[in-house]
Amino acid sequence: MIAGLELAKSLGAEVIEAMCNSLLVVNQVNGTFKVKEEHMRRYLDKLQVALHRFREWTLQHVHRDQNSEADALANLGSSVDDDEFNSETVAQLMKSVVEEGHTKINSTSLTWDWRNKYIDYLKTRKIPSDPKESRDLHMKEARFSLSKDGTLLRRAFDGPLTICLGQGDTEYVLREVHEGTCSNHSGVESLVQKIIRVGYYWIDMEKDTKEFVRKCDEC
Repeated sequence: MIAGLELAKSLGAEVIEAMCNSLLVVNQVNGTFKVKEEHMRRYLDKLQVALHRFREWTLQHVHRDQNSEADALANLGSSVDDDEFNSETVAQLMKSVVEEGHTKINSTSLTWDWRNKYIDYLKTRKIPSDPKESRDLHMKEARFSLSKDGTLLRRAFDGPLTICLGQGDTEYVLREVHEGTCSNHSGVESLVQKIIRVGYYWIDMEKDTKEFVRKCDEC
């Protein structure tokens, strides 16, 4: 469920209607039942963080026999080898969403977006089977590295080391730099450079920045 919420947020969802066939889980999330077991408490804490990123959310109980499609997909997914997955369409859980000492979900490990091919390569050094994709990766991977906590970083030619962002985080950074505490309603090129200077990068920066400025009423 945590992975599903992260995927929904990365697609820009604001309202979530979730269904679960575990009455225990539904009642724990909705606050009807208390959670006594520590490991489950850590999952619930993660889930609450994820849910509160949405404007509205509901979680309803459905009987198992009414949830057969999701059950069949789960069984199918667990029976497929990793190398059979199409990395552009499948979310891959690279590590447990519950880790000791962490209270925030690392969406990099939950959402398959532009960052994951670099993260996967830097961790495994596994070469993509597609020759074009392999050449592209070799040309660009030297500019990327991983921090100790698994965050993807990018080296700029003449700027700082930047944190690579996924789709779910870019709009906040654009808005903050453009019209928030750093604001002066910059043009596209100026805004891109300012975002890099404050330490962020994503692969479609210029396109997203152009669209963002175009929609700004003041600009």
